Amino acid sequence: MKTLKPTATHKLCGDEEIPLQKESFHLEHTYRSGNSTWKCNTLYCPNCSKNREKDTKQGGFRDKWTVKKEDFNITLEYREDETGFYAACSKCGHDVRNHESKTDSYISVFLQDNDTDGPPLPLEEVKEVVYKQGFVIIPFKEYERVRKIGTEKNGMILPSIFVEGQQYAISWNDFLTKMRAIPNVSVVGVPRTYWKIV
Repeated sequence: MKTLKPTATHKLCGDEEIPLQKESFHLEHTYRSGNSTWKCNTLYCPNCSKNREKDTKQGGFRDKWTVKKEDFNITLEYREDETGFYAACSKCGHDVRNHESKTDSYISVFLQDNDTDGPPLPLEEVKEVVYKQGFVIIPFKEYERVRKIGTEKNGMILPSIFVEGQQYAISWNDFLTKMRAIPNVSVVGVPRTYWKIV
């Protein structure tokens, strides 16, 4: 009687050898225009993967419009330390528990630019702000002061505020374009959703 053993290409079910189906970790997403991109449905190494790119307009990083399967590095393995098991990249050794700012949601990654290994953009505090009904309310003179500073520095600042002891920042582009002047009052309002925790 022949003894069956599982192999790299077959699994055993009772006394039958069944070919293994190759598991796919990628999904194709098609845009309305007909162009397509690939998404990864499993954990991947953010350090080795090339699915994000530098945003030259607003700073920070963003998802590429078109991503190839090869842009994702999914060569992760389990390792163990005093805290237990964790995943790390077998190629570069990156511990996926460690924060990688280029993988953050868009708004927070402009706080640090990993491509240049330089310091994060300087914060410029906006003073005398009040938070009301979903808006950060700024006195018009203070808004103009910060706008002047930012313009002189070619937009290479992050306006920031303190609300109830917590600091928030906003991209320069959003500071300029999401502002709403409030009629008959010398203040402007910027929706709270554009301010992110620093």
